Amino acid sequence: MQPGLTSKHLLLRPFVLSDALRVQELAGDARVAEPAASIPHPYPDGAAEAWIASHPSIFADRKGVVYAITRLEDAALLGAISLLEISDLHHRAELGYWLGHAFWSQGFGSEAAREIIAYAHRELGVTRVVSRCLTRNIGSARVMEKAGLVREGHLVKHVDHKGTFEDLYLYGLNLPGR
Repeated sequence: MQPGLTSKHLLLRPFVLSDALRVQELAGDARVAEPAASIPHPYPDGAAEAWIASHPSIFADRKGVVYAITRLEDAALLGAISLLEISDLHHRAELGYWLGHAFWSQGFGSEAAREIIAYAHRELGVTRVVSRCLTRNIGSARVMEKAGLVREGHLVKHVDHKGTFEDLYLYGLNLPGR
């Protein structure tokens, strides 16, 4: 069973189906969806439910872990954070996250990232974390840097993002271990 994780200001917990409406509201905000590679806009009805329903099998199969980012003081749902594509062979995972617009620039993203990375290293044997963002997504780049990731590459015209080829920054973090 996927454990909850607690940091100074946050509780990272598994999503539940009752979170779906709030996920659709937060992630469906154009300011959140536009700079993200995998969040649709407009956010379709039923998509949040399907996404949440996929999480238990992803965790059970050791392919990833997805958490709701909630504020410890009032349990407010702020966004999501995940480590996906966990490789037992290579001991690596890919970090992804989004926060509702009202929660940007408050340190929640980097705090959640540090917590999920520590959990993955301690409990899942992950020794390498990678992440990517559009080069124009300065806020996301800053979250990664504050979480300890280092910019390792610049991928030119790497993704077709909503009809335009865009560059990505590649970030990485090596953790102690193998």
